[in-house]
Amino acid sequence: MILRARWVLPISSEPIADGEVVVEGEQIAEVRPRRDASGGDVLDFGDAILMPALVNGHCHLEYTALRGLNDRTPFFEWIRALVALKARCPSEFWLPSAMLGAAELIASGVGFVADNTDSGVSVEALARTGLHGRVYQEVFGIEPEPDDAGILRSLTAKLEAHRQTLQRYEASERVALGVAPHAIYTVRDSLMRALRQYASEQSLPLSIHAAESSEEVALARAGSGSFAEMFTERKIPYLHPRTPPIEYLHNAGVLAADVQLVHATRAEPRELELMARAGVSVAHCPRSNARLLTGIAPVYAMQRLGIPITLGTDSAVSAGSLDLWEELRFAALAQRAASYAARPTWQEWVRMLTLDGAKVFGVDARLGSLEAGKSATLIALRTTRPAYVSMPDPYAALTLITRSEDVALTMVGGRILYRDGQIIGMDTGNLRRTITDMLSALPE
Repeated sequence: MILRARWVLPISSEPIADGEVVVEGEQIAEVRPRRDASGGDVLDFGDAILMPALVNGHCHLEYTALRGLNDRTPFFEWIRALVALKARCPSEFWLPSAMLGAAELIASGVGFVADNTDSGVSVEALARTGLHGRVYQEVFGIEPEPDDAGILRSLTAKLEAHRQTLQRYEASERVALGVAPHAIYTVRDSLMRALRQYASEQSLPLSIHAAESSEEVALARAGSGSFAEMFTERKIPYLHPRTPPIEYLHNAGVLAADVQLVHATRAEPRELELMARAGVSVAHCPRSNARLLTGIAPVYAMQRLGIPITLGTDSAVSAGSLDLWEELRFAALAQRAASYAARPTWQEWVRMLTLDGAKVFGVDARLGSLEAGKSATLIALRTTRPAYVSMPDPYAALTLITRSEDVALTMVGGRILYRDGQIIGMDTGNLRRTITDMLSALPE
């Protein structure tokens, strides 16, 4: 198969005007200027851009169908309402919700997603839809009587079930697993340390929500605020570390190069230094942070320290949509407003969504750029809207103009998952009806 467009954006090399990508089976065979000779299937997108599929650095697919059902703020009120909302949902609700989220990602040009899941259904959703990804199994445990050993046994059983699911769908090469101690306010100190040791022994990466809100910082620094009041009310003897959240994780021996910190919106200068030395990465989710009144992460400062950053949509229940193009635009403009600096550059932002994002998750040998021998995981973006006229810099155009509706094709591993408004092999209409029926039956 040969895919052609007015521009080919390999990311790892200069853009190619009037170029084409040759796909053989699951791999890219060649990336080159257009040739007159034709052979095999040819898809000519004309006025369009061919580029790698996107990397969504953090998501909660299972919450997709809860979109619009929790409009609380600030963060503490929102997360308490989310817990109550989850308790009303039956177990069979989560897989259709995650499938709907996966469909939304595919339609917006995402080929890889890092997903944090409580129910575990994201594993099956990614396996069935054809996406690449990493699924972090969330772990909670803040109760006053610790049973860390029991929680670890349960985690082991869940991970084994996930591996069997991946084998059943022949997706073990596409989808990897990790562990997500949810946050310092939902995982007690002894369990956090035990999970760090467990993950090291099992060679599993970690993902932790950290320094996301002022309420979390107040809890960690001074044992005060909304979380502290809740623990007092529930008679939970929470260990207040008397340091900010990320510094606590450092002191507890949790931080390492296999750790993803989600948000880090309230990371302090000293914590940024600790993060840089440990080699952690950060998942930046600015729309969710803005929506929940938690602030703007110091991305410019992180970048100067060499901290790897990915962009993530977070959940649809917090950000509103899983449109990574909207996330890109909001991130780039909000960061300029906050830092008074034209950094990261348009090109650096696009690399976060592609090759740099793939490097964070250790899949850059296969994904993130258009190169011979890599996976044929790519997208075609139509650039026919008037807004694209007279935009000489393709990176600026992608950052400032592109939206999910411009995606004409999403291909993952040589398989077309989306084309011209249609998710291939998925009955999204039936999926929507199933979710609507389930939502209407939820107890008050």
